[in-house]
Amino acid sequence: MADIKLLNKVSAKLVKKEWAERVVSPAYDMLRTAEREKVMKEDPYVFLHVTSAKSTFTEKSRTDANKAALKRLLKAGVYSDEDSPSLYLYKLSYEGHQQTAIVGDISIEAFEDQRVIPHERTRELRATDLANHLEKIGIHSSPVALAYDHDDLVDRLVAEVFKSEPILDFCREDNLEQTIWKVPETITEQLLLLFEKKKTFIVDGHHRMNANHTVWLRSNRNKRYGKILAALFSANELKIRSFHRHVTDLNGLTPYELTTRIAEMDFHIEPVMPQDNYEPEDQGQITMFLDGNWYKLSPQRMHPSELDAAILQNRILTPLLNVDEEGSDGRLQYLPGTITLEYLESMTREEGGVAFALHPVSMDQLQAVINRKKTLPPKSTYFEPKVRSGIFIVER
Repeated sequence: MADIKLLNKVSAKLVKKEWAERVVSPAYDMLRTAEREKVMKEDPYVFLHVTSAKSTFTEKSRTDANKAALKRLLKAGVYSDEDSPSLYLYKLSYEGHQQTAIVGDISIEAFEDQRVIPHERTRELRATDLANHLEKIGIHSSPVALAYDHDDLVDRLVAEVFKSEPILDFCREDNLEQTIWKVPETITEQLLLLFEKKKTFIVDGHHRMNANHTVWLRSNRNKRYGKILAALFSANELKIRSFHRHVTDLNGLTPYELTTRIAEMDFHIEPVMPQDNYEPEDQGQITMFLDGNWYKLSPQRMHPSELDAAILQNRILTPLLNVDEEGSDGRLQYLPGTITLEYLESMTREEGGVAFALHPVSMDQLQAVINRKKTLPPKSTYFEPKVRSGIFIVER
């Protein structure tokens, strides 16, 4: 472990000031397919064209479109020339909350060595799709977000960098202010030393981490693919939101049959009155929108270590609705807790099926999962604000 450096300097191209607000994409999973395609239609230079594509595309035509979009951005002079290897600070400010990441390259070997720890299981189809995309597009542009235990020495070094002028400072229509500093070499060397023996856990980007690991293995551990662009946050700065679920049908059950079966799975079911709050009140409670009505679902028996996403998957989604956690048949949709429950309700009214809203996991609960070396179902945690794509381009 001592020979494997966790954090490394990165050689990156950065989006230019005059392009940043236009190019840097909204977070991919904050937008539904139709919303992504609308943003892309409105601007040929938004970075979503490199990471996404029309839903009607085949995998090959999607990759071709992504490559063409990247070529279009580079030809237009959107990015600077590749800078010397460096670390960067990346501050995100949203609605009074601020969090700052150290951006650099992370060793894939550190992932194998369990110094980059996952807390969610991944969907194999999604990870494979991303691995194929990364191999063909040849860049890293969406940093994997990691968290490390709070460290006063790191805080002091970050505060020193804040005294200098940022190299980028911009804000899109989503009101997320993003500020970038290049870290001076003297402070960079101190940060690299401080992170030599640290462990981190994945905040956002489980599939990207697995995909990069897959590409590295496919290449017979070629040094070229042995690092991944990452943004490291102090865990005490992070805010966790939930992921909600929408299932597009009831697996042949009527609404009455579904609620009866849920009760038989040892849940107490209580209708929510229109004037009441539809949000789950605490851990151990899930709310459900079904057939025009909201219900509170409370498991009558649960182990203290069981978290709501696992309870929902193991006791309702899999046995009653025949939905696996990968959502491999396309019937399961994950929606970030940043959306309103009114939106979740209106979508379910329009598309049918059933929706489930979950209470966020606490940081203490998440740390307990990590310490026990356990994992949660995919999309159990949503960290806000999210790192955006298209600020950095790193060739691989």
